[in-house]
Amino acid sequence: MRRLYWALILVGVLAVGVFAGLVIAKRLREDRWAMPDGDDMVRLRDVFRPAAPRPPRVIYLHRGALEVARGDGGSSQNQSAIVGSAKARYPLRGFTGKDAAWKELTSCVRKLFSPFDVEVTTERPRADGYVLVAFASKASDIGITQRRVGGLAPYDSAGGVVPDPVVFAFSGTLGNRTRVICETIGMEVAHVYGLDHAYLCSDVMTYLPACGARSFRDRDARCGEKRARDCSYGAPTQNSYQRLLSVLGPARAAAAPR
Repeated sequence: MRRLYWALILVGVLAVGVFAGLVIAKRLREDRWAMPDGDDMVRLRDVFRPAAPRPPRVIYLHRGALEVARGDGGSSQNQSAIVGSAKARYPLRGFTGKDAAWKELTSCVRKLFSPFDVEVTTERPRADGYVLVAFASKASDIGITQRRVGGLAPYDSAGGVVPDPVVFAFSGTLGNRTRVICETIGMEVAHVYGLDHAYLCSDVMTYLPACGARSFRDRDARCGEKRARDCSYGAPTQNSYQRLLSVLGPARAAAAPR
C-alpha cells in the first residue's frame, strides 16, 4: 500500500513537471518568458478533472411489455435507481393504445425534440448510452406509492446529465391521452439532460394548467411547480429551449437525396 502511495505521488510530480516544462517551452518560442503561474495550475487541474457524462443522443420509446429492476445497469439492462425496491422486479405492460395512437405519440415526441441533435426511435439501439422510455399504467407498477404521478425520471439537481437513464410514463394515470403522454415524456426526458420544472404554462417543463400545446419555449422563465422559485442548479431563470440546445446542440441538416 505504501509503495502505491509513493508511486502516485511520483506520477503527480512528473505530471506537474512535464506540464511546467511544456508551458516554459511554449513561452520561450513566443519570446515571452515567465514562470508558470496560478492560471497555468488551474488549467492543469482541469486536465485531471473527470469528464462530464456525455448526453445520450438517442431516445428509445419501448412500446411493448418490459421487466425493470432496481440497479445501476442503466437503459441497456432495463435497470433504474428510482424504482421502488432492490428486491423486486417490475413487469410493465407497455403502451396499450392502438397503432394509430402509437404513431401519433411517436410523431409528437419527435416533433418536441426536432430542434435538437438527438434521435427519437422505436427500435432498441445496439450500443449503450441511450434514454429508455418505458410505459406503465401507474407509479405503483414500479413500486412508487405516490398516486398522481404521470411520469418519473432520474434528475441531477445540480443540472448535470444523467447517463444511460430509464424514464417512465404512466399512461393510465394520464388518462391515455396521447398529447399529455407526449408532453410528459418530453418533461421526463429533459430532466435527464439537466432541466428543472418551469413556471410557464406553455412550456413542456411546467406543472401549471395547460394553456395550449406545449413545447420547449425559447423564453427565460422562473423555475417552480405551484409557485415560482430559483432553479435547483442555482440560476434565477431557465430557458428550456436554449438549455437543451446547449446540451445537445442544434439538429443536423438532413442529407440531400442523391
